Amino acid sequence: MGTKQRPAHRILHGKTKGGERRLSAIMFTDVVGYTSLTQKNEALALKLLQDHERLLRPIFRKHHGREVKTIGDSFLVEFASALEAVECANEVQNSMRELNSTLKPEGRILLRIGIHVGDVVHSRGDVYGDAVNVASRIESLAEPGCICISQQVYDHVRDKSDVSAVYIGKQLLKNVDLPVDTYRVVLPWEEKPPPVTPATSSHRVAILPLVNISPDPNDEYFSDGMTEELISAVSKVGDLRVISRTSVMKYKGAGKTVGEIARELNVGAVLEGSVRKAGARLRITMQLIDVRNDEHLWSQSYDRNLDDVFEIQSDIAKRVAEALEVHLLAKDRQRIEKKATESIEAYTLYLKGLHYRGERTEEGLRKAIRYFEEALLKDSRFALAYQGMADCYAQLAEDGLLPPNEGFPKAKVFAEKALELDATMAAAHATLGAILEDYHWDFSSAEKEFELALAQNPNYGQVCHSYGAHLACVGRLDEAVREIRRAQELNPLALEVNDCAAVIFNCVNEYDKALESCKTMLRIDPNYFPAHQHLAEVYLHKAQFEDAIDVLKTAVEISKGASTVMGRLGYAYAVSGRSGEARKILAELQEDSRQRYVSPVAFALVHCGLGEKNEAIRWLERAYEEKAGGIASLKVRPIWSDLRSEPGFVKLLAQMGLTK
Repeated sequence: MGTKQRPAHRILHGKTKGGERRLSAIMFTDVVGYTSLTQKNEALALKLLQDHERLLRPIFRKHHGREVKTIGDSFLVEFASALEAVECANEVQNSMRELNSTLKPEGRILLRIGIHVGDVVHSRGDVYGDAVNVASRIESLAEPGCICISQQVYDHVRDKSDVSAVYIGKQLLKNVDLPVDTYRVVLPWEEKPPPVTPATSSHRVAILPLVNISPDPNDEYFSDGMTEELISAVSKVGDLRVISRTSVMKYKGAGKTVGEIARELNVGAVLEGSVRKAGARLRITMQLIDVRNDEHLWSQSYDRNLDDVFEIQSDIAKRVAEALEVHLLAKDRQRIEKKATESIEAYTLYLKGLHYRGERTEEGLRKAIRYFEEALLKDSRFALAYQGMADCYAQLAEDGLLPPNEGFPKAKVFAEKALELDATMAAAHATLGAILEDYHWDFSSAEKEFELALAQNPNYGQVCHSYGAHLACVGRLDEAVREIRRAQELNPLALEVNDCAAVIFNCVNEYDKALESCKTMLRIDPNYFPAHQHLAEVYLHKAQFEDAIDVLKTAVEISKGASTVMGRLGYAYAVSGRSGEARKILAELQEDSRQRYVSPVAFALVHCGLGEKNEAIRWLERAYEEKAGGIASLKVRPIWSDLRSEPGFVKLLAQMGLTK
């Protein structure tokens, strides 16, 4: 008796002059960066290729894949079933991930995999046809460590397994006439997007930038400030999740529909409106839309005096809660109805300060300080203005636009004054916490401030990402991941949130998530150089040294030679074996230090990459003495992992209070 043939393998369609024609699933795999590695270290490259082949071949057989051939560092594998091909690819990437977690960066292997279903022709053990070409082109679309599939493959697997895939659009492929619909497979360790349900989505609210229809275009500050104040007021409703200012302001003048914005921010309700200010009169028109069914839940126009602005804000917040059927607790109502100042002049100046603070440039921050100062001359007990001052001085110091020993102490004084006047102010607690951590290394006091901020307003996006950064710095990485995810939900398009997320995901080896955060930042602002730095760190972890170096060269150019970026480039040169170029970076940093401030962290990075551990630690000790930025995360950043067992490094962590 013959062996019973599996039904999935009954795929013979017919014969051609050149051989048999079959409908098959074709998989291409490719080792990322193999050619570059071969040029640098041929022996290591050969060993890694052999390890890779030994690992993959049993997995191909397990899923009934037929190895057609190898092409250099690539495999061409045929399957009778698209489902088996995808399941095989999943297991390959999972096995590679587990193996890489045990290896040093230079020994890690990353694969791209592409899969397509179509007719192929078999001849003399090989396969030919458009399906083979399309599979090879789709493989090149995959990110390192990822899988891309065609629409045809997706149609075969979507109802037959728990495989999840994200549509990445129509792709023009070389030597393929028509665009091909393609998908990225969501791998088991990646976080799947949560389903949007009516119970949760209606409580996720975006307050869009209010449109200024005032006769004086210079009143733009008022509509921007009112937007921020409304976000603050509505976020005090405990059961609502309100998207933060930074994310919604990206849509000012963007020309997108409410539906498009809602989908991008993943919200179920949108509040939009306009402001008309004419002298002492104010007209504000608002409407709340349930975007799931395009239903108008509430709308109202307010024709009032400027003095009534606080009453209008609190009424809007209460009406939104009522329309979304959210119970307003007494403490929430009290916070919403609290009047910020009795002086409308002070409040108007404060709104101007908010407008310029939102620019986050040196000029904008300095203008904001002047307006906050003027507001305080009108009302010396205006807590929000003190908080505005604290935030601006802290930002100037953090960005290196003021010396740390000038900016941070001033920021601390203003934050403490704000809290003396209003101990319930979440923003002031968050700012004070960041100052205590970044400048004073007082991690325990910083945590208390972050906790107080969250107790006052759990929906405050700024504190979520600051608290996430704190948790990472002290080594509580699981908690840090949870907090930064919350921050991303509340403020998905904020550079500072995604910046922090990229660092945290790098620290927990979630490189694909770090990569997504980097891509988000670069979509928002291609010239945001920290995004390039974090992207390079991902590439370094994945042993894609040339990619890391290219990205850091771009960052150096964008940042106009910022010392810490130069230091990272020197580190990348060093770990990739180009020690001569790393030492050139050291010489350049030394020369630069004669003309301007160069962070000791930059020197430490290069020496760390060169394996000169004692010298790296000496520069980090100097950074500690100078209170230089970027060392609060020493305990957890992977880039310092080679120093962690060194007595000098352990001692430094103890001095900073990071050994608990």
